Amino acid sequence: MSEILQEILHEINPDLAKLTRDVEQLLFVSPRAAVQTTRTMAETLMRQVADMEDMDYAYLNFGEVQKKLYDEEIITETTNTALHFVRQQGNVASHDGSRKIFIRDALTCWEYQHLILTWFIEAYAAPDIEVPEYVEPAPTNAPNSESLLAQIEGLMQAVTQKKPLHVEAAPQKVSRKIFYNEQFIDVPDFLRDAFLLPQRFPKSTTFLIRLNGEQQARIMSELPHQLAGLHHHVKRFKEANDAIFFEELARYIDEEKKRKALIEQYRGEVLFFYKSDFVILTESLGNLALTKENFPGQTSLLKSLHEQGFHHVKDLPKELVLLGKYRNVGETALLNLFNQLKGKGMEFAAPTMPNVEHLGHETAGT
Repeated sequence: MSEILQEILHEINPDLAKLTRDVEQLLFVSPRAAVQTTRTMAETLMRQVADMEDMDYAYLNFGEVQKKLYDEEIITETTNTALHFVRQQGNVASHDGSRKIFIRDALTCWEYQHLILTWFIEAYAAPDIEVPEYVEPAPTNAPNSESLLAQIEGLMQAVTQKKPLHVEAAPQKVSRKIFYNEQFIDVPDFLRDAFLLPQRFPKSTTFLIRLNGEQQARIMSELPHQLAGLHHHVKRFKEANDAIFFEELARYIDEEKKRKALIEQYRGEVLFFYKSDFVILTESLGNLALTKENFPGQTSLLKSLHEQGFHHVKDLPKELVLLGKYRNVGETALLNLFNQLKGKGMEFAAPTMPNVEHLGHETAGT
């Protein structure tokens, strides 16, 4: 799981955060024990949810608790499927000694556990926090299995004895506030000197270019405390332009927060961004030629890209809105190109989740 998720879990419950780190190590040391522990974690979370919902579950097993939560529409369909898989695999690991449990089995189970944790955090523990997507763990120099299991057992006892988990969203570090009349935006610390690329503000691009010429809006720290009246620095702009820029600045800050989380989550990967959306630049996608066969309906755009020396996807800038300055590359064409890149990226990507459509919902079971 990502470092961001570990930080979130640490704020919710330090023992739970340590437990997830240790189980990730156990995945590569003892897959069977990891699957068993993952099942116990999932059951513990569901029983805490039942507590918070004032449900009577004292004499119910895990499967029955899950069914009750699902029937009362407390857990989602996705969470229900994930719970079914984790519970089922945990039962196999615990009761079928003839069945070998592989690392790949444990990793799949752990990926489903991430879905369960995501739902639990967003629904109960910290609703204001957006949980990052799953990142598959890599082998590390873990302790031997006996000491790791003993450590996990102690953490599991600590987690099960805790009161229902809850945390208030941690306040974000703010470097300053920017106002438009009585409204204001909090500028996060990591954006205090951010470069304000005019193309990121589609309705204010020309306004920002003119302001840049007057050294008024090149970077975030150059912006005045109060945006009302900013248009006075350049000719032929009005108060409405200040209001529009304020709205786009708020959207920009929100997009940058999401991008920061994505960059952390996909550390080591090259990401192509279009506003707050993205596509991962894999080797296969990067080597894809920018031709009308690969990108149908984009003849004029592709001709302009070729004129600028862009012949393969890997040649494109990571900030795709920069392409908007070239001839025949309007916002609609650029959006279509990005959607095609996402489609191609999905074609090249190997599936990370097994087909679980066959998994039904059991009415009972351990």
